[in-house]
Amino acid sequence: MPSNITAYEWQLNGSAHIAYQTNDNHIRELVGRSDGTWRDMDITRTTRAPTLENAIMTGYGWPEGRTHQVTYVSPTGDGHIHELVQLHNHPWSYEDLMMQPTGAPPSDGMTLAAYSQKADGTKHVIYTARDGHIHELAVGLTGTWQHTNLTRETPGAPPSEGDALCAFSWATGRSQHVVYLSGDGHIHELIKVDGGPRQHSDLTEIAQAPPAVGNTLIGYAWERGARKQVVYMGNNGNIYELSAGLDNAWTYTDLMSQTGAPLAAGSALSAFAWETGNTKQVVYVAENQRVQELQMDQAGQWKHRDLMQQVTNAPSASNTLIAGYEWSSQFAKQIIYLDRRENPHIHSLVFKHGGIWQYSDLTSLAGAPALV
Repeated sequence: MPSNITAYEWQLNGSAHIAYQTNDNHIRELVGRSDGTWRDMDITRTTRAPTLENAIMTGYGWPEGRTHQVTYVSPTGDGHIHELVQLHNHPWSYEDLMMQPTGAPPSDGMTLAAYSQKADGTKHVIYTARDGHIHELAVGLTGTWQHTNLTRETPGAPPSEGDALCAFSWATGRSQHVVYLSGDGHIHELIKVDGGPRQHSDLTEIAQAPPAVGNTLIGYAWERGARKQVVYMGNNGNIYELSAGLDNAWTYTDLMSQTGAPLAAGSALSAFAWETGNTKQVVYVAENQRVQELQMDQAGQWKHRDLMQQVTNAPSASNTLIAGYEWSSQFAKQIIYLDRRENPHIHSLVFKHGGIWQYSDLTSLAGAPALV
């Protein structure tokens, strides 16, 4: 789902990062350290990068390049994709990815995804252009950014419609994945296995799964479980998972029927692997404005947990946004959500391996401005 907030870990630095846009269109960053402290800084001011109204962004680490980066674009801009990047033990810097002579068309400003690929030491930015084609910008440790029209390169791939797009790499499968929606609510995958051509699959048709509704689409790899999965919303607040192993045999699961969990409300949905805990989880906001977790262990059992019952003083959650990720240096998983105020704070629910859930108001903790 397009958003002006992104959250991720930077393994090289052992830190957690939340980038967000404020009412002056600046991008700021909350950084969590291993000692439990959080600080806030204005990255736009530091780098003198351009401000974009209604920007969408994504953030991720690139271990091979020893960097982490926040990439952003806007539907009201000129279609250029911008990157804020920080090399380990260096200050932030800025780059306009469209200024290199790649021949890449402007972005429509509606979708954006990015990931790193360990096998070849590259990082990738995925977006849609105004013709509905999906495009990739990729760069390695040396050389310049290269452009590929993924839709044109992949036989049988239909154009993307709407603003649901995700992308990830899967080390176990030695593959890269771009997942998106067509106009009929079908979920499509563009996959490239190392050394092979790109291929297209209609995952909805293969798994005989219900169509997707809305613009929330999450794809990720679970390395210890040797699986890849796509999580999405259907009708009436139901959440579904498409999953496949190395045999590429896709199946679907109705997570609400499996767990008896309350229905989802709004577009707040996230899913990720917690390799430390040998689990994968889906987090969302229910109709009662409470954060819910659906978790599967390696035994294949799904369990439901109301996370608000695990902590004290956590405010009710907005149903517009939630993010979850592993914080491996802390042997933890972390959930980020917004409260329901007009100018909301950013809140954290964190669980360390062998411990209990803990709640923090990160905006107050770091002395950061509220969102407007």
